[in-house]
Amino acid sequence: MDKVALGNRITQAREHVGKTQEEVALALGMDRSAVSRLEKGERKLSVPELVAVANELGRPLAYFVADPVPAAVSRRSDTVRAHGTSRSLDMEIEQFSADVRLLLEMELLSPVERSVQACTPQDHETAEQLAKNIRRRLDLRDDPVWDLGAVCDRLGLHTFSAALGENGPDGGCVEVDTKERTLGAAVINGDAPAGRRRMTLAHELGHWLCGDAYDSRASLSSEKMINSFAIHFLAPRSGVCDVWNRHTKWGVRERALTVGALFRLSWSAVLGQLRNLGLIGHDEFGALNQEEPRAGDYLRLGLSWDNELSAPYVSPGFAAACVNGYTTGRLTADRTVELLRGTLAPTELPRRQAPTLDDLRDSFTGHDD
Repeated sequence: MDKVALGNRITQAREHVGKTQEEVALALGMDRSAVSRLEKGERKLSVPELVAVANELGRPLAYFVADPVPAAVSRRSDTVRAHGTSRSLDMEIEQFSADVRLLLEMELLSPVERSVQACTPQDHETAEQLAKNIRRRLDLRDDPVWDLGAVCDRLGLHTFSAALGENGPDGGCVEVDTKERTLGAAVINGDAPAGRRRMTLAHELGHWLCGDAYDSRASLSSEKMINSFAIHFLAPRSGVCDVWNRHTKWGVRERALTVGALFRLSWSAVLGQLRNLGLIGHDEFGALNQEEPRAGDYLRLGLSWDNELSAPYVSPGFAAACVNGYTTGRLTADRTVELLRGTLAPTELPRRQAPTLDDLRDSFTGHDD
């Protein structure tokens, strides 16, 4: 990374934690002018100085040395809004995508093929058909998606849930390319409600599958179609209708609560899907939407769901790649824990594999006797 790009990273990290140049300079034993020159790309940093900067600003060292993945695009989901962005989300996307690229280059993560003809659906019927096709490919039938992060891993989209605040941005995704190998990296707000987190990740999955993760010019119409894919992927028509029709003796609200709990949807998402499928009308939608259910409403019916995708979280495939890199000696313990973002303590790492005879033989290949 060149000095100007490094300076920009330092500025972003400093402003993110709300520190002034004077405060950083005092903590590092520098003049304020030295920090100013660093941020302008006019001064080189020694390795010890860079380590001190990373520690002071609370970012991993890799954040300041990894080349950027272009076009970190913020996505909003669950409601149709224009693209929003925040510096904290963009920083997390940039760092996580760089880590995905590292594991891809080390061949600890494997690329997944996407259709070269993929594009954003132009109508709701096409969006629903895309969701059906992806479910069929994964052999999900009409059942709920029990582990959405693992499912996204299988489709080449790796996930990190970051603490972005209850009112923070929903999430975003980018494509990660290295030569002819491609993966997706998604960051979602792990502080959002559980149902919204799932809808956000399904929304980002739609962008990844449709090949438009870089497209910051996507229209509101495009976002509607991606949302349509997301809700049909999480709650397919036949599966929802089957649950709905199993409880004909219950009231409409109780049936809606059951659908929401089984398919792990936010209240707004479940009501929207029930209306989309013609299971409730406009008046019922309006009446039900007046009162957000409480946790006790679900418990009264014997319903519950896991607190899936809460921060901090990394998807199983990404976590497995990190731990495998450690056990085979390709990643240090500190780097592995850093990559796993607080989801595993150093004492929880498995024992490293003993080298095999083949490993030892390979290590001496090319050496003279």
